[in-house]
Amino acid sequence: MPELRAARPLMRRATLAAGLLLALAPASGIAADSLDNRIGEALFRRMWVAAPTATQAADGLGPLYNARSCATCHPRGAGGRPPNPAVEGDQGVGYAIKLSDDPVYGRQIQSNAILGQVIEGRPRVTYREEEVRFPDGETVRLRHPTPVVADLGYGPLAEATVMSARVPPRVHGMGLLDRIPAEAIEAEAARQAAAGGAVAGRVNHVVVDGRSQVGRFGWKAMHPTLDHQDAEAFSLDIGMSTPAFRDPWGDCTPAQTACREAPHGDSKQFEGLEIPSTVIGLIDGYLRDLPPDGSLTASADKAGAALFADTGCAACHRPSWRTAEDPEHPALSNRDIFPHSDLLLHDLGPALGDDLPMGQARGADWRTTPLWGLNRLAARDGQLSLLHDGRARSVAEAILWHGGEAEEARRRFMGMQGAERKRLVRYVLGL
Repeated sequence: MPELRAARPLMRRATLAAGLLLALAPASGIAADSLDNRIGEALFRRMWVAAPTATQAADGLGPLYNARSCATCHPRGAGGRPPNPAVEGDQGVGYAIKLSDDPVYGRQIQSNAILGQVIEGRPRVTYREEEVRFPDGETVRLRHPTPVVADLGYGPLAEATVMSARVPPRVHGMGLLDRIPAEAIEAEAARQAAAGGAVAGRVNHVVVDGRSQVGRFGWKAMHPTLDHQDAEAFSLDIGMSTPAFRDPWGDCTPAQTACREAPHGDSKQFEGLEIPSTVIGLIDGYLRDLPPDGSLTASADKAGAALFADTGCAACHRPSWRTAEDPEHPALSNRDIFPHSDLLLHDLGPALGDDLPMGQARGADWRTTPLWGLNRLAARDGQLSLLHDGRARSVAEAILWHGGEAEEARRRFMGMQGAERKRLVRYVLGL
């Protein structure tokens, strides 16, 4: 009967929902208290398991992986942190080491493995500290990180392989960033180029499914959409196949035959994949509705905003955007938002460079990090994990690492009196 055929997708979703909600703790921070949203949150928190299992809806982990769930790297939607070298065995939160396509280890070191497999290694970090003194005598200590991989499981890395550490970013507010028109981001890049100054952000044009798109997510703006970023995370971090990254062995290379020959969780009932498009869509929906932790309105600190602009920070950390019309997501449509980012690539100088190009992003290029949500972290200033590898423990440290196009802003920050520096930091931590 046509009515029964039309109802089957809803019946399947209801069955999936019932199973997931049994494991779902009371939800919090969900913008829309809908069934799909709760399912998406459950999938975000789900601990995936190795194949084969009795239920094909939860297996496919690995065989090599970094985390068993999205929430492992983004607890409560927050970001990660690097390992603490002073704590024996500390692995950080979501800390990973990217590679320049090593012939054996691939694109990322996998620090965990299912039973019978060998981990690739244990990502670590060592630091050399440098004291920076302001003209008024105040000092800040910067940490120069060196990523290290202990206990390599498949021999040494290739001599030419480049390593670059990453910590996971915060995920709140991504749905609003996704709704900024690509044309507006392109126009901002053109405006900066026409201005002729030192600040000249560039779009990372990313080719996905044969079409060039505007990259806006990830440390180097390598992902044009939420679903593309989520799909790569499943592949690299959890070792599971998705519509965009179809290999069921994740990042395992042809040299890692045991990994490629291990049981996988791909299934005909799930589009021949381990994570079908329905699951990606539900997780995307959950993330899309996560509001930013702050900056839902313009800052009330007008003096701080003026100082932020006069220092030059606002040249890249553009305070506001307006989202596009979106009939499918009216809550995200036609809104003035305040992420404090232009979403463009900027050369931040050799001190932050990693010699690991991605797409059109060169080694010293980084996407301007949105600053909204730092108000939730304000009390921890001095114990934060800012920048792509978490090296900066405070807002002041993060500013002092900026060079290249941001060198003038750094110089102005250095030249401020202590009261002005504190006022600027308070403004940033209030976003």
